[in-house]
Amino acid sequence: MFYRLRKFLSVLEPSTLKRVKSPFEGNVLPLSMIKNTIISSNVIGPSVAVKPTSDTLRAPCDGIIKTISDKHNALIIEVGKVQLIINAGLNPQKYHDNLFVIKVREGDTVTTGMPLLSYNLEILNQIDPCFTCVLTVRQVKSIRSFSFTSNKKVFFDTVLFRLNIS
Repeated sequence: MFYRLRKFLSVLEPSTLKRVKSPFEGNVLPLSMIKNTIISSNVIGPSVAVKPTSDTLRAPCDGIIKTISDKHNALIIEVGKVQLIINAGLNPQKYHDNLFVIKVREGDTVTTGMPLLSYNLEILNQIDPCFTCVLTVRQVKSIRSFSFTSNKKVFFDTVLFRLNIS
């Protein structure tokens, strides 16, 4: 019964409204705990931070890989006119060149749930005890207000928010 209702409601959802799922699994952290003031102050855009419990980051929605960082710990996914910035760790100066295994290239089209990068969580937690993953929505004029999920723990299938990409 709930399956049919969910399927019916998905038809009513406008095509410009994208569900953005969590690219990581773990425990949601308050932004006040993030020492990076650009992220904690939402300078670039609204963010959600997670203390990861898995070693993989996945595509939060369909899009195009716009940029990959030199250390392979961060990337930008373009979704319509919106850019999603995904960071695995916020201290790239601490990370060795081979800690992150990137699974995509710039220009690749990705689909929801597709693996983007992986890492050794145990080693990263030793190198950086504050190792945190962050998803930031780069602010653009077309974004209407939205709020992130209030869940304390997220999984790959957790919808973080809905984004109007029109």
